[in-house]
Amino acid sequence: MENLIISPTKTTFGVNFNVEKGALDISGTSYPDNAIEFFKPILDWVKEFTETKNDPLLIQFKVNYYNTSSSKYLFKMLEMIENYYKKGNEVDLIWHYYEGEEDMLDTWKELIDELDLPYKIEMD
Repeated sequence: MENLIISPTKTTFGVNFNVEKGALDISGTSYPDNAIEFFKPILDWVKEFTETKNDPLLIQFKVNYYNTSSSKYLFKMLEMIENYYKKGNEVDLIWHYYEGEEDMLDTWKELIDELDLPYKIEMD
């Protein structure tokens, strides 16, 4: 399994998934023209990691904005991570919150509260 690095663009997240560290970092903004195409390698990576590893996993979100189609794929990714967690694997999930972005925090809480997955919110 290889690391997955996707450079951020104006309309897509920056992604850095490091297998050795068990670290998934997602940052920036996401409103891609083709959400399926953008999120496919991300979902494939998470699926492979959660099906083949039993290592601790640290997921950090430093997100400014994501649209509804991105939310759908983030939820699919988080569902896989939830299943990984329910199998007894250690998962640390951190949402980095920026002052003045209450709408984004509320959107995040709506998404994550549908899952049985512990998370932390840290103010940056």
